[in-house]
Amino acid sequence: MKVSELMSPDPACCTMGDSAHKAAVIMRELNVGIIPVVDSEEGGKLLGVVTDRDLCMKVVADGKDPKAMHLEDCMTTAVVTCAPDDDVETVMHLMQENQVRRIPVVGKENRIEGIVSTADIVLCGELAAEEIDETMRDISEPNFEEFEHLTHLNVKTIES
Repeated sequence: MKVSELMSPDPACCTMGDSAHKAAVIMRELNVGIIPVVDSEEGGKLLGVVTDRDLCMKVVADGKDPKAMHLEDCMTTAVVTCAPDDDVETVMHLMQENQVRRIPVVGKENRIEGIVSTADIVLCGELAAEEIDETMRDISEPNFEEFEHLTHLNVKTIES
């Protein structure tokens, strides 16, 4: 099965000059956790994404004003993408390898065409339960490196 058959097409987008508040409102209204950030409303060339986690970690936790903060200051620019004609297995591998649950789907000239999520993959019914389980385990593996700067926390991994 191809990504184009299961992705959510034509996602709502923002531009780099839009506020974090605007992105959060769109997320709430559409019940999504990711907004592609594009060069212009008409152009649709993907420049990055802003996720609910970006807003939490880079705006709220830092005490920034979401109405004053532009997305260019809180978005993720190192974005894993896929193409509409990629197969589901390829996308699952990208999700596992990069520990992401949602991947923007881009076409020619890096123009946004959709978003594919783990939920889309699970609901398509094309994959065995074992494949889905492995993907979810890999995506969910804790990454404590991003918290190393927080020396006041006693972060440990739990061995099973």
